[in-house]
Amino acid sequence: MLLTSKVISQLLLPPGGLILLAMIGVIFWKRRWGRWAVVVVLLLFWSLSTEPVRDALIKPLEFAYPALHVDDKKNEHTAIVLLGGGIYANAPEYNGSDELRSYAMMRTLYAAHVAKLTGLNVYATGGAPLDDDMNDAEGDVMRRWLIRLGVAEDKVFAESHANNTWQNAMYIKELLAKKGIKNIILVTSAWHMPRSVWCFESQGLHVIPAPTDYVTSQQSYDIRSFLPRWTVFSDSGQALHEYLGLCWYHLKYG
Repeated sequence: MLLTSKVISQLLLPPGGLILLAMIGVIFWKRRWGRWAVVVVLLLFWSLSTEPVRDALIKPLEFAYPALHVDDKKNEHTAIVLLGGGIYANAPEYNGSDELRSYAMMRTLYAAHVAKLTGLNVYATGGAPLDDDMNDAEGDVMRRWLIRLGVAEDKVFAESHANNTWQNAMYIKELLAKKGIKNIILVTSAWHMPRSVWCFESQGLHVIPAPTDYVTSQQSYDIRSFLPRWTVFSDSGQALHEYLGLCWYHLKYG
């Protein structure tokens, strides 16, 4: 089921969906709408690769919640929850061990920062979806890195079975319920926060969002901002993935 949903999303979202539309346009090139389909695809490829369009898509996600201010968040009935963001499997420079990809590393860095400021326990959650070659679950890898970053070993816990954000929330609730904790500081990428908050609040937890790793440009645009870049196209695709994920989660779990 997990594999099927991921395949469908890859076919619907850019670049897969755009490539399929272009192929249909080429097949029906002799028809007017076929030629228009190819033109539309080219325009979408260009626009989604520019910063203003990327920001218009992703900004409503990233700024749905304000950045965390940790001054008054230290509470014995609160825990930090860290969501995974991808594993860099069999990393050659780490002697083939599983390490964190960029999203996961940025989240882990910020979770360590918040943990050292507040003294709260951290619960890292993430399994090993669709990857039988991984040596460690993502939750275990994040726990290892939190300790490397200076968080006390006895304050870091790992949940290693969740394969999506809904399962992150479900399994973490079970762990925290045993300790009577219902308040969490939730650490994830800013664009991922709306879906994450919805999942955890649906489990009855009180969520204090702690977004990190913002994509939206914090500087003014120049001429280069309107020229296509592949990294910007990737960000736009990530934003569209989140909107699709929000709709799917409301349909499936709402």
